[in-house]
Amino acid sequence: MVEIKNSLYKMAAPSTQSLHADAHLRATADVTAPINVSTTFEYAKDKMDGLNYGIDQRYVYTSAGTPTLTKVEATLSTLTDGHAVVYCSGVSAAFSVLIEHRPKKIALGQCFFGINDIVKQYQQLVPGVQIVGINCSFDKVDLVWLESPLNPTGEVMDISSYALRAHAAGALLVVDSTLAPPPLSYPFRQGADIVVHSATKYLGGHNDLLAGVVVTKSAKSADSLRNSRAVLGTIAGSLECWLLLRSLRTLFIRVQQQSQTTARLVAFLENARRMAVATPCHTPSEQEYKLGHRISTVSHASLQLCAANCSFIETQHPHGFGAVFAIRFACKGSALFVARHLSLHRFATSLGGVESLVEWCHGWNSSAYPTLLRISVGLESFDDMAKDWTQTLLALNDYMVAKAKI
Repeated sequence: MVEIKNSLYKMAAPSTQSLHADAHLRATADVTAPINVSTTFEYAKDKMDGLNYGIDQRYVYTSAGTPTLTKVEATLSTLTDGHAVVYCSGVSAAFSVLIEHRPKKIALGQCFFGINDIVKQYQQLVPGVQIVGINCSFDKVDLVWLESPLNPTGEVMDISSYALRAHAAGALLVVDSTLAPPPLSYPFRQGADIVVHSATKYLGGHNDLLAGVVVTKSAKSADSLRNSRAVLGTIAGSLECWLLLRSLRTLFIRVQQQSQTTARLVAFLENARRMAVATPCHTPSEQEYKLGHRISTVSHASLQLCAANCSFIETQHPHGFGAVFAIRFACKGSALFVARHLSLHRFATSLGGVESLVEWCHGWNSSAYPTLLRISVGLESFDDMAKDWTQTLLALNDYMVAKAKI
């Protein structure tokens, strides 16, 4: 088996890890890692199971692995404090966890609706599987599935507290950390047993690849997942692996910038909402009222900090919060107007890319509030986005006033 992790970079900064964690796997003089497109590899000259790629690597067929895939998994393993296994999609990665551990009773928290669909599919394959809420008793639960930060609000769950409860019941804790990749979050440090990511989102970061990741604590567990992946055919393609490796090179700087801009944008919108409310100490100006009075709530981890029993947030996220938040309006029409008129947020699904996106979640998931928008912040300037939001919210007010007169 190819040596995945490079101990030389275990203690390096995340930005250094992103660039050099796969350095021990270089077999050519290319500065940028080449893409390996062959589906099959020649055997070694001396024996069929001999090393045939570089001084310490062996490849046979792409369903088992490729040099590009190995570089991606090496980089991710170092970045995530574990052993990473890459799949062709986020849902296939999540499903592989269920297939690997075959739980009979699952505690499931609030999560991306696709995870609920996966669990339902698993129940059809394994009759008798029970599902309980994540805040119910963990009696006889053998797998706890926790999403943090939450989609679509970007709010944070206390991983440590759920880890203690899960382990006391003899259960594994799986954390979906898609919305807070390194360097924002390291769930193993809070007690998670398995971490999953939709690599399509922040790890990919450019809205141009489909992939998923499962990270385990042990190399043995990762090898078992790779064996199952080869049987099921859920390995990521060569182009996707190369695009993902390219994206990981800039992960640290992208995610840090997106996090900082999001915190500022959330504060800007929450301030607009508050300043539109009349209190004994404040009478909104006409501009303040027009700008914020149609915003009902703004939700994000940065706004949780002042809430009771949320002291865990800064410990869990010492380097900032995710770049997704939710904003609710007074009515469905207001939400859709904003989604369709923001200039710097493309009205499209998904999140985590360098382009800012706005999603009307109700359009895909009927259980989502029809007044809610999910905002994914990209790499645009905060000043430009604040100007865009100001123009859109003022236009919304004019539109709703004109509509009421008809």
